[in-house]
Amino acid sequence: MIKMAVNYELIAKKMGVIWSEEIEKILKALYTPEESKILLLFSGPYMDRLTAAKIAKELKRPIEKIEPILEEMARTQRIFSAKGGDETTYSLFPLLPGLFELYFANHERALKEEEEVLKIFTEEYEKYFNKGLVSINSNSAYPMMRVFVDQEVIEDTVGRGKGKLVDVNQEVEMVKNDILPFEQAKLYIEQARRISVMDCACRIHMKFHNEGVPVNEYPINVCMNFNTWADYDIEQGFGRELTKEEALKTLTAAAKAGLVHTTQNITEKSMFICNCDRDCCVMLRGIRQFNNPNAVASSNFLPEYERDDCVFCEKCTELCPMYAMELIDGESENKRIEINIDRCIGCGVCAFNCQNEAITMVKKFAKIPAENMREAAIRNIKGKIN
Repeated sequence: MIKMAVNYELIAKKMGVIWSEEIEKILKALYTPEESKILLLFSGPYMDRLTAAKIAKELKRPIEKIEPILEEMARTQRIFSAKGGDETTYSLFPLLPGLFELYFANHERALKEEEEVLKIFTEEYEKYFNKGLVSINSNSAYPMMRVFVDQEVIEDTVGRGKGKLVDVNQEVEMVKNDILPFEQAKLYIEQARRISVMDCACRIHMKFHNEGVPVNEYPINVCMNFNTWADYDIEQGFGRELTKEEALKTLTAAAKAGLVHTTQNITEKSMFICNCDRDCCVMLRGIRQFNNPNAVASSNFLPEYERDDCVFCEKCTELCPMYAMELIDGESENKRIEINIDRCIGCGVCAFNCQNEAITMVKKFAKIPAENMREAAIRNIKGKIN
């Protein structure tokens, strides 16, 4: 019998990534030919929710043979699984955000069970990134991820009379300073059925790439998942369940450390919140290393600076992830902080960490994301920039 070669290039296409020798090595290291045939049944990332029975039928294999393979793929972060009642369904991961994040977040398992695969994924992905292929792949007028401002900063803006909160059930009449539900972190947390926290995949990846040495001192256990993603990482043993109060404290601690809150570029049912740093984050590195402003959607806010309130501690210039803040004429009586608005992504790290409240985040734009991932994917594809 002649065995048919597995089309790994088609798997990459279904995952939404640019084909390259690095991606080929990653996919071949992660997926056996039998596992790869399972992936080829899916239309695209999270587009299908297939049961083991459905997959077995499509492959013309006994479910008793297929179900253990699917369970092992889910356990090792090769495929996403979700339980609903007595039924488990499976979905294809995208490379980002999905396969990369959950694989490296469960780094202890990977290091213990498959160190060589972990090494291949680490090094080939870094080569892929440094070729600019991640940046090219994400270069759309509608990015799939967006930045948002910390809740404490939002409440400070409101307290200074420069914004007004809009409740989730409130009728919205578009007013310039209205702070809408998708811009308020607390609503994501309040509405979540379940919340978990896991290690940051980007910082873990760079640690392995740097021969096991962390490249910075930012906190690692700060990336949060909601609902089905939280179910998944808790069940697989690499997520820790959080109360709503603990989740808000995690966000606050991340902002204090200088990390940027990011989430899916949608208004409803986001699956996670990442807390990103400038050295390791795929998106923030993409902006700086490849001058790709479309790596992530900036928030609707920009910082307003009051020189008279500034004590020139330079905390903002130290923490700004985009290096958009600079002390000008530092030795003169006219010294001031200058903000490069073209570089600013509106994260609010500067305002959160300003010890004398000289910086306020003020809503300047009225960008409204897609409602759900399907709409976001359509807008992302239409906005692709060559």
